[in-house]
Formats: sequence, structure tokens, C-alpha cells
Amino acid sequence: MKFGIAVKLGMLLACVSILASGLTGFYAYRASRTMLVQSAKAELLTTATVLARRITLSREEISRNLRILTTHPAAAKVASATSAPDEDQLGQLFERMMAVNPNYLQIRLISASENGLERVRIDRTEDHVVRVQGDDLQEKGHFSYVSATLKLAAGATYLSRIVINHERGAHAGLDRPSVILANPVMDSSGQAIGVVVINVDLNSVFTSLAADLPSDYQLFLANHDGDYLVHPDPDMTFGFDRGRRILVQDEFAGIASLIQGTDSTALMEAHKGRYAGAPVVAAFVGRAAKVSSDEDRLILGLAQPLANVLGQADKLGSVVLQLVAGLCAVCIVLATIVARAVTRPINSMSSAVQRFAFENQPSNLTSTREDEIGVLARSFNHMQSAILQQLDALKASREELEQLARRDPLTGLPNRRAFQERLDHALARAQRSGERFALLFIDVDNFKSINDRWGHEGGDVVLKIVALRLDATTRKADSVARMGGDEFVVLLNNPAHRSDIATIAEKLLDSVRSPILHGGQELHVGFSMGISQYPDDGTTAESLMARADQAMYEIKAAGRNGFRFSSEKAQPTLPSAL
Repeated sequence: MKFGIAVKLGMLLACVSILASGLTGFYAYRASRTMLVQSAKAELLTTATVLARRITLSREEISRNLRILTTHPAAAKVASATSAPDEDQLGQLFERMMAVNPNYLQIRLISASENGLERVRIDRTEDHVVRVQGDDLQEKGHFSYVSATLKLAAGATYLSRIVINHERGAHAGLDRPSVILANPVMDSSGQAIGVVVINVDLNSVFTSLAADLPSDYQLFLANHDGDYLVHPDPDMTFGFDRGRRILVQDEFAGIASLIQGTDSTALMEAHKGRYAGAPVVAAFVGRAAKVSSDEDRLILGLAQPLANVLGQADKLGSVVLQLVAGLCAVCIVLATIVARAVTRPINSMSSAVQRFAFENQPSNLTSTREDEIGVLARSFNHMQSAILQQLDALKASREELEQLARRDPLTGLPNRRAFQERLDHALARAQRSGERFALLFIDVDNFKSINDRWGHEGGDVVLKIVALRLDATTRKADSVARMGGDEFVVLLNNPAHRSDIATIAEKLLDSVRSPILHGGQELHVGFSMGISQYPDDGTTAESLMARADQAMYEIKAAGRNGFRFSSEKAQPTLPSAL
């Protein structure tokens, strides 16, 4: 059977169409796969960097607590000589520090004399803290966290290696992963006469790091030698404690440069070993210790299954295959008629695909035709838009992760979301320990009139100064946040009595009520405050916020410029200055 030119041309065009469509789909799939993988790596690296920063901030907070303890007058007295009153005072301070930091397993003051004898020691047991005294106090001078810390300058921090704690008599800290931080205690001449040591429970730290990650993220942490400290498989961690080495560089060969310290980041795909059947995309960051430490650096990494990253690319590949099959069927029937019309548009489309695949230059193909060429052009436009939307979504997700600070942009205070988390943590801690806390809801009186007279610039000045004064007046253990507009909220941790809350409320109102200078004028601003207490006024975040908000509106209705307890039945409480 002889075939005419139309049939031959149709078959040729059909073959060319199949080839062109296949190449289009292949390049589009490869380009989308590459971009998705690169975006996933960048997102993992951003998240790992943020987590590394959180670890640094946690260490800096512990260092600040150590400086508070080592500079306390009683610390130098106890380190230099036995003094029961000073030891009792220091023990109470250690107990309070343990109460507000549940991840602290132990706080000790160790003298430089008597072979490093413990003078004051507070340990955490399973359900409470206990003071160790008398013959149970031990000599610790042979431990590096004592000898190395005594060589440091005043205010400097020593950081131990991260290990499983095997020290005798460690109570709740025994056989748990921990790290020790210490600061020297100085006498009046600047000589180190002792150290204050805090033993930190790393299980709680590791848990908090992983809590905010997506469910398919895998968290890794290794020391400067590459020994695993955190791994999705617990049997892979702290191998050196069991007499074997389980190293991150054996599992991820691409991070050898991080171990050597020549690079600070590493991005890779793992396809071998345990990941042969389920490849992952991974990002690692290396951070050198910024304090005197037995750990030169820590390696933090995140991994995500490659299948999850490429899920969208696989869907796109399926769409492209269906599109190619449909176009081939149409081309076989109509190739003879549309041969000349098809040749030119196909070349144009191939060029557009090449630009998008290799140069990332999107093209808007003309799709007014009603034939197969128009269908192909519209499908390509849809495919291109879908890829760009996916990239935009990945970029937005990465930017959102970078905003983990959760700060109000105007005042610098924690915002509503961050405060909600702190309130949830306070509720959980209070439910465990039986502590009490209070919630103060503060609203600027007649704030609209300030904006009307002085404009938004004047209103912003008032809000910034109010934020600074509230933050300066509260304790470090308390939390101040801006809820939005002219509303602020203060979380008072563990107040002793209702009268203490009233005293603090008066101090807060006095601090923010002072005239505010703006444009050469003094702005006099009033404030209304509602107060709720846990557990008297509620046992949930919603009920406490609602009761404090209601009390605030009641004080506004009663004349403003004062405060009121939610449970108060009498007249609202007004500051003594009024």
C-alpha cells in the first residue's frame, strides 16, 4: 500500500509532534523538579539557620542568669567562707531560678578551695527541687567545668561537651543528655574564688526545637567530631557513650567540610545507605562556639523526604503526559490539513519552553486559536502559571519562617501570636506546678482623640513610649506584648498575693501616665487596666483573656484611668495618685 504525501507528512508531523511534546514535557518536568528541589534546600537551610540562632539565644539567656547568680553579694561570701545565712539566701535564689526554668536540672556554687567543694547545691528530682546539704556535698575540683571556669575572666561563660550525665547523685539529671554552663565568682580583687554551675536538660531543649517544625522534617544535631546528639532514630544518638562512634559524615558524606570548619553550610540530596529506598533533601549549618567550650562547634541539620518535595512535579508530569497523548491523536488526524500551519507555531512554542526551562523567562503564548495549537498554548500557559505559583508559595513559606522573631514592628514587643504561645506555656507550667499568675489587659484611654489631634505619627510615638515604659517597669520573668491598636497585655509570673498585683498595677499605670513629649508639647494620656488571675478567674487562655478584657471595659465605664480586678465586686480600683 502506497501512502500519499499527506499521509506521510501527517505521520511525520505526528512523530515530530510527539517528539516536540515529549521534549516540552521533559524539560518542563526537569525544570520544575530542579526549582522545587532548590527551593526546598533553601527553605531547609533558612529553617536550620533560625534553629541554630534559637540555640544561641538559649545559651545567651543561661549566661545572663549565670551572671545574675555570680554577681549576687552572697555568692562571693559563700565561695570564700562558710556562712549559713548567706548559703540559705543563695539556696533560695537557686530554687527560684530552678522554678522559672524547668529545663534546669541542677544549680551549684562550687568553691575554688577544698578540692572544689560544693557549698550550695539545688537538684531537680522527678517532681520537685531539693537542696543537697552536709555530707552529700561533693568535691568537684577534678572536673573540667570547675578548673576551666576558674581560669576565665569575670562574666565569661564556660560550655561543656554535650554528654549523657553519669555524675554520682545527679537525681533527675542522671543518665540524661545534658550540658553544663558555668561562670566564675570573683572576689573584690578580681580573683576567681568559685564557680556557679547550671546543668541543663537537653531532652526538653531538643523537644522544643522539633515542636515547631513540619511533621515531615527530620532534625539532626552533631558535635564537632560528628557524633550524633539528635537523630530521628534514638539508637543513633550518643553512640560514644556506649563505646561506639556513629558519625553524621558517614551518613551524609557532603558535610565533611562542616566538620573540618572550612564551610558553614552544606546542601545535598542523600540517595545511599539508609536513604537508598527513600531519598531525602538535607541542609546543614555549622556554628562555632562563641564562649570557652569543650565543643568547638555544633552541626545542625534538617532533612525532608525527596518524594514530598517532588509531589507537585510528579503531578505536573502526569498532566504533561496526558497532554502529549491527546495532541498526538489530534495531529495524526489533522496533520495533512494543518501541516503548514502547525510547523511555525510549534517552533515558537519550543523556543518559549526553552526560555522558561533554561532561562526562567516566562512567555505568554497566544491562545486565541481554537485548534490543537491553541489548546497546547493554553495548556502551556496554565502549566507555566502553576509552576510560578508553586515557586511563589515556596518563597512566601520561606519568608514566613524567617519571621520567627514574632515581634510587633512598631514597638518591638512580642505580638499577639508570640504572647499567646507564652500564655499557653504559662498555663501548662502552672497546671504542672500549681503556680499562680496574673493577666493585665491595658488600653489607652481616648486614643482616637490623640490620633485625631496629632495624627498617626503622634499616636505611634505614644504607643512606642508606652511599650518602653511597660517593658522597663516589669520584671524579666514577666512578659509584655502589644495585642494590636492601643491594647497591651502583661503576664505576671507567680505573684505572691493580690496586693502585690495591685502594687505592680499602680507602678505600671504611674510609669505610663507620665507626660509624653511630642512636637514640643506634653501629651497627657490615661490608661484603663483589667486584671484576671489564674486559677481564680479561669483555667484557659480564652477565659483569662476574656475576664481581663471585661474588667478593662468595666473600669472604662466607671471613669477610666485606673485598674480593676475581674473578680472585684466593689468599685473599680483607682491608683493612689488620683
